[in-house]
Formats: sequence, structure tokens, C-alpha cells
Amino acid sequence: MIRIGPAGIPLSCKGRTNKDGLVYTKQILDLNAIEIQFVRGLYVMADEEAEFIKNFAKENDVEIHVHAPYYINLAGDEEVELSFEKILFSAQLADKMGAKTVVIHPGYYGEHSEKKTMKRIVKNTKKLQSMFKKEKIKPKIALETMGKQKVFGSLEEIVEVCTSVKGVVPVIDLGHIHARGNGCLKKQEDFENVFKTLKPLRLKHYLIHVTGVLYEQGNELYHLPIKKGDMPLAPLVDIILDNDYNVTLISESPLLEHDAVYIRLQVEKGIMKRTGKEEADYRVLSEIQ
Repeated sequence: MIRIGPAGIPLSCKGRTNKDGLVYTKQILDLNAIEIQFVRGLYVMADEEAEFIKNFAKENDVEIHVHAPYYINLAGDEEVELSFEKILFSAQLADKMGAKTVVIHPGYYGEHSEKKTMKRIVKNTKKLQSMFKKEKIKPKIALETMGKQKVFGSLEEIVEVCTSVKGVVPVIDLGHIHARGNGCLKKQEDFENVFKTLKPLRLKHYLIHVTGVLYEQGNELYHLPIKKGDMPLAPLVDIILDNDYNVTLISESPLLEHDAVYIRLQVEKGIMKRTGKEEADYRVLSEIQ
């Protein structure tokens, strides 16, 4: 199964609520996923809006994910309790909307060693997992790979946390991996190595963020439109189609929905290449299995 959608309300959507963004993503863009963003702060959402999102998504087969605020630090001291509050608030809304995951930026090394930071993040992710269970929150905790050297979140680190805390899943931000590796994702084998690294987790579904990225000396500077970045999309599409991976591809490009549709077109181009047909639907993969 391939799902594609934007990270947030599409820029061309006149209405600026998450409800508007969801309807626009389905009815105008004909995409089947969206990541609802609380990244700049906590969003006040009426129960009616959350219920609408849940019902509309279920009736129209749109997969919902939620991104918690950016400023989270599960490795810090004073910040941990505030981070828990932000994540739990986001998770409660995610649960009301029927979201699949709550995406979290894990934290910073600060003055701690990589080893000590790992111990702190594992410990606090376990606490967070207990809070989710106590509150009966269904969406999974999803830890995102990060694009700067001073920030915890290499692919290997995220895999280690997910291995240590049962039920926590990774968010594979390819732009971040590419930047942290100083442009490491260029060929098909580079993308294959990402999936090999994830193999111990035995994932049945991959949540993948896609964007172009400007980087310098292993550090992300900012996002770019996919075509302006130097990370190619075709090798990723080939791996997904060749391995029949169950993926959700979320566009985090500054050209939000434009690049979500571009991802869709590249997937359909890959399907047509395999079937020899002049048309394809990214949701129908039975002909190439």
C-alpha cells in the first residue's frame, strides 16, 4: 500500500483549519494521507472538528498522522515535564482524530555524551509510553530522524530507541538523513541501506518524510523543493515498488502539496514503467506484484 500526502494544511487551500486541509487533500488533490501539524505550538481543536476529521478520514480512507510541537527535549532536565505535557496534549487530540501516530523530535545532546543522552531518551520514552497506556491513547509514539549533528536522532539512534521501547516506531525523514550524512542518499543502494538498518524492527509500515534539503558539513540548514535538492526521488520509488513496501510518503517540502502531487506522479511513472500501460493509479499496485 502506498499513501501520499502533505505535512499540514495545503498552501492552496482557502480554509485554514485542519478540517479544511483534510477535505481539500482528499477532494481536490486526491491524496490519501495527511500529517496534521502542531509544530509551532498547541492547537485548540473543538471536539466537533476532531470528530469530523476522524469520521471523514475513515469514510474516505485518508490516513492521519499528527506532529507534536518541535520544541521537545526528552534528554533534558527542566524541559522533560513540559515536553511530556506538549506530547500528551498532542496525543489526546491525535486519539480523538483517529490518528495512527504522534510524531516527536526526540531531543538534544546538550552537555551529555551520546551514550548518556541515549539512556535518558530511552528512559523518558518508556515513561511516555506508560502515560499513553494510562490515558488509553491509541496512536503510536513515532520518533523522527533528525538532520543536525548536535541533535539526537541519527537513523541508528532512532532504531536503538525503538528496539528498547516496545511499540515505538521510527519516522524516516529522508531529508534529515541525507543532510546528517552530508548528502549520503544519492543511489539506490544508499536508500536500500536505510531499509536494511530498519530491518531489525520488522516494521509492517514505514512513515517517510520527503523533501529537498540544503545542508552544510552534515547539518541541515533548511528545506527545499524536491527538484531543487540533490536527493533523487526515483531510487526511493524503485525500492518501494520492487519490494512492495507499505509506506506513507509525507511531503515536507516548502512546495507542500505541489511536491506531494509530484511524489504521486513519480510513483505512477514507476508503475507505468513496470506495467507498460499509459495510465496508473498509485493506490492500485496489484498489476505489478
